[in-house]
Parts: sequence; structure tokens; C-alpha cells
Amino acid sequence: MRIICCRFGNKFTQWHVDNLKHMIDEYSGLKYDSFEVIEDDLYGNWFNKLQMYDRFRDSENLYFDLDVVIYDRLPNLIRKNFTLLDDTWWREPAHTPLNSSIVSWTGDVSYIWNKFKENDKEYIKTYTKGSDEWYYKNIKYETYDRICPSIKDYIYQKPPQFSICTLGQMHHLQEEGWTGWYSNYFLNR
Repeated sequence: MRIICCRFGNKFTQWHVDNLKHMIDEYSGLKYDSFEVIEDDLYGNWFNKLQMYDRFRDSENLYFDLDVVIYDRLPNLIRKNFTLLDDTWWREPAHTPLNSSIVSWTGDVSYIWNKFKENDKEYIKTYTKGSDEWYYKNIKYETYDRICPSIKDYIYQKPPQFSICTLGQMHHLQEEGWTGWYSNYFLNR
């Protein structure tokens, strides 16, 4: 099994990569063969993530955004088919019901990268709110059950019955001065 994350641009640093690995190793219970970081900034935005489908065409693959908090043993997140989060149960209605903070697939799903690459300039102009809308409108997918809420609803207490949550664009919560239950799970605090 392979763990994958992406770091490009200046929103996240090596600290965030190290912290994700720390949380996986310390809390998740996951056993993996490799921990891969995609750092090639081809597009200057979230579409860089799609490189993983071209690079990793074998084995079981599990992707995490760098703005997730893992604080306990994870349920089985490995999937055979291309699977991502359905966030309609915790997010106000938006341009897409999907969230790619956690993604899993087994084997070759390079068709996702190929489809994007064949018209990347047009897709980037069309899907200005993110790759999740692109997945929603262009790719066949499955979704996880309710496994990962947003921290927006749980700033002061751990989400009950969950072991992971997404900061969901609230990565500023990691900055100096913010406190909450999640702060114990960040390194060097």
C-alpha cells in the first residue's frame, strides 16, 4: 500500500508533510510500503494532484490532503474503485458534493490523468473552484460513507465516532494563537 500527498506552491511546507506522516505513523494504524510526495507544480493550483493517477498505476493507493487531522485509528480506507469523499452531510451546498481530501484506488486509473491532460487548459479555465468539481462532472467515482467531517463543526471538541477530519481550507487554525482539541496532534507545538 502506498500513501500519497502533494506539496506545491507556498501554502504548505515540509513541516506539513512531516506532520501528516507523523499522524499516520502515530495514530492511524496504517501499514504502508511507501510514502510519496508529489511536488511538481505544473499548474500552480490543485490540478497538480491529478499527476498521482499517472505516476501510481499499481498497488493500493491512499491519498491525503495536507490539511487533515488524524487523531485515532482509521477505518479501512483502501478501495478498489476510484473513491473520494461525499461532503454533502457536513458542508453547505456548493458547486460539487465531492471532496478530495481523501482518495483511494487500486491499480491503474491513469485514464483520469489522460482525460484531464487532453484538454487541461480548457478545464483549468472552466473549473476555477477546484478539481473536485472536475471529478464530479467528468469522472466516474464512488464515495466513502461518512468517515471524515470538517473541523468547522468541531473546533472545540473531537468529532464523535470519527478518527480523522479535514481542516477544509481552515489551515490557518495551525497558526500561532489558535487553540482547540486538534492542537495536540500537530508536531512542534
